[in-house]
Amino acid sequence: MDGAQPRQLTSTECAAVLRGLAEPLRLQILALLREGPMPVHQITDRLSVRQYQASRHLGALYDLGLLTRERRARSVFYALSAPAKGLTADGKAPDVGLIELGCCQVCIK
Repeated sequence: MDGAQPRQLTSTECAAVLRGLAEPLRLQILALLREGPMPVHQITDRLSVRQYQASRHLGALYDLGLLTRERRARSVFYALSAPAKGLTADGKAPDVGLIELGCCQVCIK
């Protein structure tokens, strides 16, 4: 999915993504991951939350297609997916902090 333009979402799909973003911790996670890929333990430390809380929200963001994850040894690293990286209309330069949902854009600061 990285490097590809997000597909156009239906209004129902877009509403589901927007509902998924309606959690303050999820927005904090997206803002934090603008710095680059991070393992779960670093996310929990930086946001001062318990591991189970972070994992639940990371899983939800992953299911929405906003995060990618990769196992490296004993750690799981999360990173922003292509839509969450805010690819511009030409599909090249990222507009960091802009989430392209395919139906609308959300800016994370």
